[in-house]
Amino acid sequence: MRKTLLLLIVFQVFITTVLAEENKHPANTEVEDLAPPSNTPVSYFWSKEISSATKSVISIKKSTINTGDITGYLMTPHTNPVNVMSHVNTTPIFWGTSWYNPRYYSDKIFGLMHFYQNFQGSTYASIIDEYLPTGLSHQSSSSIIDTSTASANPSNVLAKICSVVNSSINSKSDYYPVYTDIKRGTANYCAYHSAGICNGVPVQFAFFFDLNDDFGCDPSSPYAPPIRTMKSQTPGAVAGIPSTHQQSQGLAALANVTAHELFEAVTDPGYFPSNGSSPYWGGWFDSFHDEVADKCSWTFGPSNTGLSPGTVLIGGYYWKLQGVWSNEAQITSTGGYPTQNGNLVGCVTGS
Repeated sequence: MRKTLLLLIVFQVFITTVLAEENKHPANTEVEDLAPPSNTPVSYFWSKEISSATKSVISIKKSTINTGDITGYLMTPHTNPVNVMSHVNTTPIFWGTSWYNPRYYSDKIFGLMHFYQNFQGSTYASIIDEYLPTGLSHQSSSSIIDTSTASANPSNVLAKICSVVNSSINSKSDYYPVYTDIKRGTANYCAYHSAGICNGVPVQFAFFFDLNDDFGCDPSSPYAPPIRTMKSQTPGAVAGIPSTHQQSQGLAALANVTAHELFEAVTDPGYFPSNGSSPYWGGWFDSFHDEVADKCSWTFGPSNTGLSPGTVLIGGYYWKLQGVWSNEAQITSTGGYPTQNGNLVGCVTGS
């Protein structure tokens, strides 16, 4: 679900500074700070939504919006010039002991690499062009597999990236999505994007749980087997396997949150001022701190293929992917579809 408010806590751990923002569990309703461990200094910004009994409060707050005045709900830039990533080089990292086992990863590595390698030039990728001065130029490097024990802590994720990539990190346009074999458990988010410093260079990255058979983070893609069935993780056609499905359920779920985090890392990367002052988010977000994908989380609008809602064609295969917020669609009331609460109509899929 879209976050209603982003509450930040800032701190320092060793010499590493990290920023973090999450793609939440669709049933989440309230926002809460994630307190750091009592014996650990703070080193990153963090926001968290939790499920609670206050859903009606949030719903009431949303229902009182005057849709005739939506200025606060438009994306605005927070640096001048705006801090975005018009040029992006993505290097996926697959981290965790389960990546040894082909029965675990099935089509995930192949499928996600195919997704990233064919993202550039897709109609779906172009839906954020209104936020980028020169449009998006995206390329994908070879993936990295690390079979040590994974962690969801942003500081540990950043440390792993710095370790496995090492001196290769030399560009502010580098983006490292980290896919793990960690189950979500009680965590109330599916993924997050974050930023830190490696070898003196700002690094944008994201973290993803294992979403196999996870109801809370499943987009119910018609191009994957039904969740929690005997064949839910059977590799699909995207991995070159003859199948009635395009991908496994786990890959379909990862693809949806992958799109969410990539769009937000590109349009609102962590900003590290050259004068050494505290880092912050300096790209596009609205007055409620929602980013471009937050406002349309778990919404699947008109397909850009003419097929079922949310269907997007990337690399010759169908994926069910959420929409992204467009100021233009909201202002003109054309080309967009409603947000979850139905009060705004700025979500687009590139159709």
